[in-house]
Amino acid sequence: MKLPPALGSLLSRFGKPNSILVCEADGLTLRGAVLSRVEGQLHVDYTASTNSADLKQAVSELIAELRQHGWQGKKTVLLTPAVMSALIELPVPADKPRPAIQMQELIRWELEPLMMQQNGYWTAGQILHELGYMDDAQIQEVLDRQRGKKSGIGDGHGKIYAFRRFAEMAVEMEFITQSQMEECLTRQAWLRTDSDEISCGWVAQLAESEEEAGGDGQYPWLVSGVNTALMRHWEAAFAAHKVELTDLYPMSGAAAGLLEHPATAVLIEPHCEHISSLRIEDGAVTAVRMQQSGRHSPVDACLEAYHAVTPPEPPRIFLAGHCEAEATLAGDLQSMTGREVLQLSVLATELTHGMQGIAHDILLHGKTRFCGAIAVQGPKPPIWKQVEARAISAGVLMVGLIVITELAMQVRYELVDSRYQKISAEKKNFDAAVAGVQAQIDAVKKARDEIKLKETELAKVMNRFDFFAVELPGRAVYMRNMLEELARSINDDVVINVLEETPNMGIRIEGWALSEAAAQRFIQAFKDAMRPWGADVADPIVRAQAGRLGLLGYAMTFRLVESDELLLEEELPANDEQSGVTP
Repeated sequence: MKLPPALGSLLSRFGKPNSILVCEADGLTLRGAVLSRVEGQLHVDYTASTNSADLKQAVSELIAELRQHGWQGKKTVLLTPAVMSALIELPVPADKPRPAIQMQELIRWELEPLMMQQNGYWTAGQILHELGYMDDAQIQEVLDRQRGKKSGIGDGHGKIYAFRRFAEMAVEMEFITQSQMEECLTRQAWLRTDSDEISCGWVAQLAESEEEAGGDGQYPWLVSGVNTALMRHWEAAFAAHKVELTDLYPMSGAAAGLLEHPATAVLIEPHCEHISSLRIEDGAVTAVRMQQSGRHSPVDACLEAYHAVTPPEPPRIFLAGHCEAEATLAGDLQSMTGREVLQLSVLATELTHGMQGIAHDILLHGKTRFCGAIAVQGPKPPIWKQVEARAISAGVLMVGLIVITELAMQVRYELVDSRYQKISAEKKNFDAAVAGVQAQIDAVKKARDEIKLKETELAKVMNRFDFFAVELPGRAVYMRNMLEELARSINDDVVINVLEETPNMGIRIEGWALSEAAAQRFIQAFKDAMRPWGADVADPIVRAQAGRLGLLGYAMTFRLVESDELLLEEELPANDEQSGVTP
């Protein structure tokens, strides 16, 4: 549905608020700034920030400080690195988007693997590094301890440490204190949760010079996603102070709102422990990347982010850094890339480029251009379904509706009669069409049954393939390893009489030893040797019995069964080229 230009212009004014509270949470600091539109220009009214570790406490302190300054607003938006931004292709034209529920499902399908990857950024070690509580060497030492690689730690200890939490091991190794660990876990709740549900936002990206994009049926969309449970935590924290959180934005690409008329350029946004880059061509985003930067120098991190979205090489680079050495960083980046590097400015030192960019787009354009907003209450309905639009259009349409009704009544009788005749003729054609459709439905059902039959046959073939390709070779390797370990465990005092496998008893071994101690040592040695291969000794029996040539000794019997507790895969020997068996 398209509205007349005059009516659309009138309705669009309702999408541009006069002022807005923009908050940004990077895991260490929660910032807030109230910006307003004054004669077509942005103006900073109030700013506030807090370093409180607890999410709810941080929101409480921020709102309280803004209230003291005189802010009386009721709505806010939030920028957080927990919101992921990505450029994907969907079979949906920009001018014909699908209903919100369908768009959510299409985008969620693409974002789920990317969100899982991004959640790996906000580990306890990463946050402790941001807080300055641990350096790279200490983090690596804790990781080595978890993997059992630290000097003096055996395989058994490596298994134990692998299931220990990183922060707990750091406390145990006295790298951090208990209070620092609790602060780390509290701040981690700013950025990630254990829930899998994702909420999405999207904005079409069509170049200004293109009449139609996606010749192959795919169209570029700049999408964003956030964990729904995390979004609800932020919503509840603001709602406790009677402030409505309306939208969430990613930090990646937020500063692009400061570019009034971007043609072709690259935007680099350095942050605390990550850096994002955005490439714009003909006014549309063509690439977006976010990566960790804590292990690199600022120049190397920016250079890596630049190469992540090139080629093609842009004529200029925009730098949206928020650090004291930004001028030096811009000069170094310009000399290394050979491209003009321009620094974006902000209205206040307490304001970040991303906060100002989002406020610029919302207050001056009514929507964000290079950053997908995630509506906390779900996607907004089209403008003609909003209450404000209906109120305006109701008065305009009322008069026209009355006139149209009068005219319609004059011709209604003639139309009804002619329509009846036409419908009678169409009904016959419709009945014939229904019969044809039913025949096609029957054919489709038959085809489905055939497909199911083929799928069943294919499953049987795949099961057979798995048996010959995986289970049977694995069985051969296991038996070879068992025989090798058995041979290594036998000494001069032990003789093996029987080695057999039965369906009920499994692998059963009978032998004879000169002494009871020799028999016990053999059983224990073989048990220890087979433990890494997931097997254990069961029902061991040693009793006095004459052996070969009438020698006095001890007979022994035991079974080899699967172990109740398998070792981790990385703990198995890895010297053999085929199966990881130590010769």
